[in-house]
Amino acid sequence: MRILMFFKTKLSLIEMKHIKQKFNLVLSFVIAFLLVPTLAVAQDNEVVEPGSFETWKTPLILVIALIVAIGLLFLIEKLIPRKLRSIFSIVFLAASVFFGYQIYASIMAPVKFKKEKIKRYSAVIDNLKDIRDAQSAHKTITGKYANTFADLESFVDNAEFAIVEKRDSSYVYFDKTYKIDKQRDTVIVDTLGFRPVRDSLFKDNRHKKMKFVPYASNDKETFVMKVDSVEINNYIAPVFKVSVAKDIVLHDLDKDLLKQEKRVVSVDEIDGSEISVGSLDKVSDSGNWPTSYEIADDKKKK
Repeated sequence: MRILMFFKTKLSLIEMKHIKQKFNLVLSFVIAFLLVPTLAVAQDNEVVEPGSFETWKTPLILVIALIVAIGLLFLIEKLIPRKLRSIFSIVFLAASVFFGYQIYASIMAPVKFKKEKIKRYSAVIDNLKDIRDAQSAHKTITGKYANTFADLESFVDNAEFAIVEKRDSSYVYFDKTYKIDKQRDTVIVDTLGFRPVRDSLFKDNRHKKMKFVPYASNDKETFVMKVDSVEINNYIAPVFKVSVAKDIVLHDLDKDLLKQEKRVVSVDEIDGSEISVGSLDKVSDSGNWPTSYEIADDKKKK
């Protein structure tokens, strides 16, 4: 009878040991699965540049963290008294979940920042394009750029494009030098009518809102517009520039990532601390954004 009880006790202890080993094994896999999504995100091209140091640094840190975690589990098994092992295991699991989430969140932060940044920049650029179109029309009709948004809006509401027709023609004239008749080619321009600028560019009246900065903390925040002139080959040419600081557009996002964004220099990003169109130093109505924003806008229109 005693022998039977001894074997039952022994089997029970062995079974308990197996259960704890299984628990620790399951715990290890839980930790691994917590880190796998982070490992996948760390390889995303939106998070790190392909081929860069970050591409392999983050996975290496996660793998080391996983090895350390499994090692700690075995240390718990070997060094911690049996009565306290379950408590340590639960605490370790909670800590693993917490730190795993923190690692994941820290890696996801740049991704969320970039997505939100692109959304806001796109809205800002749409307004800057409208301002550019309105200023271009203003210069075409008046020969100069509007000084204020009030003048620009009034122009869009009241000005008209001339609808013209050009046709080639020629006439004969007498050349006094050679004492003969000669033919001279010319272009005749006929004005067929007029069309309102508003109907040509802003049928939905969005020009009333183009001066306001999207996503700014203040709904009445407007772009900064400056008009000047530059001398080019003894010719005085009008120029303009409209801009807004990135701080205003991204005011409520991560401050550290915002500081990095203001220092960025890349052909695929908007360089510097502001988003702008036009220039006060040269004759240009180009924006400082990359072509990717133009492509995205074309897709949206389709």
